[in-house]
Formats: sequence, C-alpha cells, structure tokens
Amino acid sequence: MLSNTHQKEKSASVTPTEMEAVRELLYRYARAVDTSDEDLLADCLHPDVVLHRVDGPRHGRDAVLAFYRTVFDGPTTWSKHLVSNVTCTSGPDGIAVHAYFHAVSTNADGGLSVFGEYSDQVVRCDDNSLRIAVKSIDVQQTFPLEVTRG
Repeated sequence: MLSNTHQKEKSASVTPTEMEAVRELLYRYARAVDTSDEDLLADCLHPDVVLHRVDGPRHGRDAVLAFYRTVFDGPTTWSKHLVSNVTCTSGPDGIAVHAYFHAVSTNADGGLSVFGEYSDQVVRCDDNSLRIAVKSIDVQQTFPLEVTRG
C-alpha cells in the first residue's frame, strides 16, 4: 500500500475551473450519445482515444466513432445519460476522472435502466481543450422498464 505522502506526489487536486471543465466534457459526451451527434462526440475524444467496454477495447477516434455509429443505428429510439458523483485527480498523464452514470433508453420492445461507472483519463490538447483519452465504461446493473406509449 502506498503511503499518503507518496500518493500526494503522484496525484494532486484539480482546480475548480478544471473540475468544471471536466464535468462539461462529460456532459457533452452524454449529450452526443443521447442525440446521436457524431461531430459533438468526435470533439470530445482525443485522436488516440481508447474505449474500454466489456466487449473489448477500441483504439483510436475512428474506431470509437465506428462503434458509436452502430449504437446510433441500433434499436434505441430515445435515451438520456445522467452523469454524477464526478471526482478528479491530476497526474502526469492528465486528469483521472471517476463518475457514476445512469442511462435510461427505450426501443420498440420497452425500456432499460442502466447504472454504472466511468473511469476516464482526460488530457489537455494543443488548442487548450480537454478531450477524453481513455474511456472505461463499467455497467454494473441493468433493469428492464415497462414503457407506456402515449
């Protein structure tokens, strides 16, 4: 186990301004996924991004966007991702970000409520923007939903 002194040397707190910028990045990512906005999603991702999911990693922005195109073209007719409990630490590889998510979606057969966690690495790019360099999605619970159609 690392001593508290050693842990402080390896990571540091982020400033309130950085924290808000990280939250904004996560919110834009969620909105991009919910609205099938490939341009907005691409803007959230570093060119060398790695996406980790239970079905394996995807390397590079093009591969990640190709995966999300299959999601956008899939059976989901509506979705909302809520991101909360965001914590950040700054380190030599950028900002380590941990957050909870709750996603609700519908399709022709019903709905699904999904709970999980994101473990991301965010980096500052040459244009001073923050982008996701590593996105790890850990789905922890899913619950089917009955959807009433109005």
